[in-house]
Amino acid sequence: MTVTDGGLEARGLVREFTTKGGSVRRAVDDVTLVVRPGELVSVLGPNGAGKTTTVKMLTGLLLPTAGRVLIDGHDVVRARRRAAMACGFSLGGETGLYPRLTAYQNLEFFGLMYGMRGSRLARRARALLEEVDLSDRSGDLVGSFSRGMKQRLHLARALLHEPSVLILDEPSAGLDPQSAATMRALVARLTGEGRSILLTTHDMREAEELSSRVVLMKSGRIQVESTAGELRLNAANRLGHVVSAVFSAPQAPDAVRNCPGVLHAEHDGSAVTLRVSDGAAAVQWLLATFPGETTSVSVTPPTLEEVFLDMVAAS
Repeated sequence: MTVTDGGLEARGLVREFTTKGGSVRRAVDDVTLVVRPGELVSVLGPNGAGKTTTVKMLTGLLLPTAGRVLIDGHDVVRARRRAAMACGFSLGGETGLYPRLTAYQNLEFFGLMYGMRGSRLARRARALLEEVDLSDRSGDLVGSFSRGMKQRLHLARALLHEPSVLILDEPSAGLDPQSAATMRALVARLTGEGRSILLTTHDMREAEELSSRVVLMKSGRIQVESTAGELRLNAANRLGHVVSAVFSAPQAPDAVRNCPGVLHAEHDGSAVTLRVSDGAAAVQWLLATFPGETTSVSVTPPTLEEVFLDMVAAS
């Protein structure tokens, strides 16, 4: 299936809750998100950032206090049925699946809810169980499944009615490395088919590998939105670059600590890692100061994880 138009659009989302004491707490504050066909946008943030509340509003599970959500052009509040048919979502965890039904029966039940019938539903359910590597457990009760197996079944359920928009809440949580890699490959393929995918994750590698754009949330608001590469390069002004060098001698010279702009230095035999304020200047200094002694030199901006932690630590 190739999707050519539509997408997810949320404008000015606000969600307020009234506490037991009668005060009003704003969990989500003026959030705007747009995911076009063929895009995958990752939402990152610490616990309590408002990610889950935002996702629940996007899927229609929670009404916004203010703002509007469109799924494939359909208003999630005013045209809920049409929006639901265009959107598949996986919120993971223990909810959303029936433990006393088998994996196949779960997909059969939800397929019926989406208006699917007969051989079409049977073919689709079997194909998805094969795709998420659960075909050999299709007749087993979901209550006997591990967390990772349930995560894979959640994704199969989200894809059952072939939606153009997918909202995935930490889809690789609880998966072993091999299964997580398979999940990432599947999500990448779904994006390539033209679907609009919103992904929440705590896996920085996953976000960097899959995302067209990355959104960082904190305290209910979007702090920054950009590509992973741009976020890393921009953060280098605050956090510095990482310069890695390997020397031909068994031990790297102690004098590398004299590199201009060095913020931190680590030695490991012939290898040295420097955190510096100016990566290009540091590389030039190393090559000029130790001519013919270095076998390799590289410079990289901060990791996405460092960018995330820096955002969380900022007041």
